[in-house]
Amino acid sequence: MRLFRLILCLVLMPCAAAAQGRLPQMTAEAPLRALTTPVEAGGWAAVGRLDAPSSFCSATLIAPDLVMTAAHCLFDAEHRRIDDRALRFAAGLRNGHAEAVRGVARSFLHPDWHMTGGRPDTATVAHDIALLELDAPILLASVRPIPAGSRGHARDLVTIVSYGRDRASHASIEENCRILDREGDVTALSCSVVEGSSGAPVLRRTPSGLEIAAVVSAVGNRDGQPVSIAVDVAALLPTLMAARDAGRPGGGAAGVIVRRATDTSGGRDRIGARFLRP
Repeated sequence: MRLFRLILCLVLMPCAAAAQGRLPQMTAEAPLRALTTPVEAGGWAAVGRLDAPSSFCSATLIAPDLVMTAAHCLFDAEHRRIDDRALRFAAGLRNGHAEAVRGVARSFLHPDWHMTGGRPDTATVAHDIALLELDAPILLASVRPIPAGSRGHARDLVTIVSYGRDRASHASIEENCRILDREGDVTALSCSVVEGSSGAPVLRRTPSGLEIAAVVSAVGNRDGQPVSIAVDVAALLPTLMAARDAGRPGGGAAGVIVRRATDTSGGRDRIGARFLRP
């Protein structure tokens, strides 16, 4: 497999490297469109903003009481785990109004995910996904969960709905960007992402409707060109769901680290990468 070399910045808000103007400028294949009116935002309310005490990310409702986001969104700038009780999910947040706001009762991380300031390999980057159990389900006709689905393939067209820097009060949508390359469970995309876009869903249209193929994690460079980086959900979500369904006690400051599951994603190569810490 040909490796793509990445210089990564986790797209958490805030990101110190971004504030200093060092994030690569993304070149979108389709313009980013703000979802600021009820008509524009209709159908996308499952995507919301996940707020922590000093940062925010994007996240998606995948079941009435379950939200998926990036694992690094659950850590602060000092690499400390954020108390689950300090997190809030605002579904369909638009100009100060959310369709629903919920707290987080428990969170689940894959055992192979580790916050690190070193040079991560693909196996580390490819586990940047978290599952959050809400403190109460969202049972509204206006907020329809988007299910997780299968991984995409190179050249597939995908859609990203996300929050971010300079658009924290509303989601924006980018349609018809492309999957450029793959390395194990890590995907390089032409989509435009900024700080705050971490955890946003990478969506594929299928005959049965929208499904989440991946979760946004970082930005970087591929062959000298800026790309966004996402992590496939198909290989990881079953492990997190199994832990949640087992009724394992957890939550609070530490959340839940699930046991290692059998890896069915095949061998992974190392990538030359370094995180630019938020």
